[in-house]
Amino acid sequence: MIELSRYKDRPMLVLKTPMLTAGFLHQDGGKLATLKDTSDGTEFLHQTEGDKYLTLEYDGDYVASECSGFDDMFPTIDPYTPETGVLEGKTYPDHGEVCRVSMENAIKRNGVTFTYRSDAFKYRYQKSIFPLRDGSIEIVYRITNDSPEPLSCLWAGHCMLRGVDGATIFTSYSDETPRVQMFGPDDVEPNDLSTDRLTGYQPGEGYTYKFYYLEKMPEGKFGVRYPDGKVLTFSTDPKKIPYLGVWLNNGAFKDIYNMALEPCTAPYDAPDRAEAHGFPTKIAPNTSVEFSIRLSLSRES
Repeated sequence: MIELSRYKDRPMLVLKTPMLTAGFLHQDGGKLATLKDTSDGTEFLHQTEGDKYLTLEYDGDYVASECSGFDDMFPTIDPYTPETGVLEGKTYPDHGEVCRVSMENAIKRNGVTFTYRSDAFKYRYQKSIFPLRDGSIEIVYRITNDSPEPLSCLWAGHCMLRGVDGATIFTSYSDETPRVQMFGPDDVEPNDLSTDRLTGYQPGEGYTYKFYYLEKMPEGKFGVRYPDGKVLTFSTDPKKIPYLGVWLNNGAFKDIYNMALEPCTAPYDAPDRAEAHGFPTKIAPNTSVEFSIRLSLSRES
């Protein structure tokens, strides 16, 4: 059942299972703003302090906005301007368009569906959330290119998890899997930085860096193991969401302590850069793509 609630001063739709309680902001791109352990109320997502939600306007600065929780990034992360075709000269906004718009919502007995039609970039975006019998939550996406031309784009989940000392990221990658660093400290070699954990909160000073694994996920499961035994797992079809980025912030970025998992259809933060490195990004004309992510919580003894 979907319940109506508030997140700070914004309307929120809440889906609750025996395992997880998830709150979505339909006026803010369908953002997953809060994700809690239903049994004890533990919050997994990074939260910004204050009672007023820092709304991201269409032409606003993503970093200056709420910058928390789990935003959908589409059709890009970094700004991108197509040089040819029907979208020539139209810049995709920083961190994408989807996280900046209000979505229509249709509440059903067993879930909710958010929809948005982009007149600027000629696509339709649908996001449906359902509870599953095992207590997990499934998010199902359907993106349709309404243009007569291929749409260069990428989708990424910008999932900012709350920093917890001793928490470790798990993936199906090996230590030898090649990576590319998007940003990081100038005085440290990328291979000397931790790939699976935070190293301690240092407000304004602790290293912040992001990298992508450059091979497809062998298995579509990744997540975080917490020191109290909880395991938050993300499950997806690696044929549809093949790649994974990781962002670890020990405090240099906005004095925040967070680890972020970024499942994505292509690495490198923008369609043109992904394509330049051989990663496909196009959705064919008048074609839809579908994929899903399942969120589940378990406990290890």
